[in-house]
Amino acid sequence: MAEGRRPVPRVRQQENNNGFSLEGTMLAEDIYAIMLFSSLILVVPGPSNTLLLSAGFHFGSLRAAPFILLEALGYSLSISAWGWVLARLSESNPWIISLTKALCALYVALLAVKTWNASIRSAGTGNFRRWPLHLFVATLSNPKALIFASVIFPGKAFLDFWNNYTISLLAFLVVLAPIGMLWVGLGAGIRKGYLGSISGPLFSKVTSVILALFSASLTY
Repeated sequence: MAEGRRPVPRVRQQENNNGFSLEGTMLAEDIYAIMLFSSLILVVPGPSNTLLLSAGFHFGSLRAAPFILLEALGYSLSISAWGWVLARLSESNPWIISLTKALCALYVALLAVKTWNASIRSAGTGNFRRWPLHLFVATLSNPKALIFASVIFPGKAFLDFWNNYTISLLAFLVVLAPIGMLWVGLGAGIRKGYLGSISGPLFSKVTSVILALFSASLTY
């Protein structure tokens, strides 16, 4: 090496034993991964989607569409809280991430079994004024948020608010909006008979298979 020339320093990326990256810059593949895997989880029937479907069925697309904003707010708050806690606990207790992933895999597997026998037509009833609160609370307490925070969002997203976190959350919201509207539209379509004799059991079984595959991938 020529005299006076110093080696170019490399950016150190801290990573615990479970691959929970805590430092570094968001890459394009990180963003694509967030969008892809978030879509797989968001499209699956659950508390929030069931309420969106039911809202579309009872109130129509136009009145139910704003509820998607409440879903976005609920997920944003819940993911942020889970991610902040996990990112800091994993620095000194890396086993927490392995345990969390195992619990998420178990939850997704159980959800797959439940979804197999579920019906897309199962929708509740309720007063329109109370519907937004029900949706917000259901989303805020939705176990899917833990999956997003611990498995889909990289750990570094919760340690850099202005860059990594903002980019990750925006990528998540980009796919949440159309999927939320899809569920509202399904409910409205069923209400008006546009979908004909849609096979709810078939829809549920397809999504349950996707869930089972995703659950298996969480163990690796």
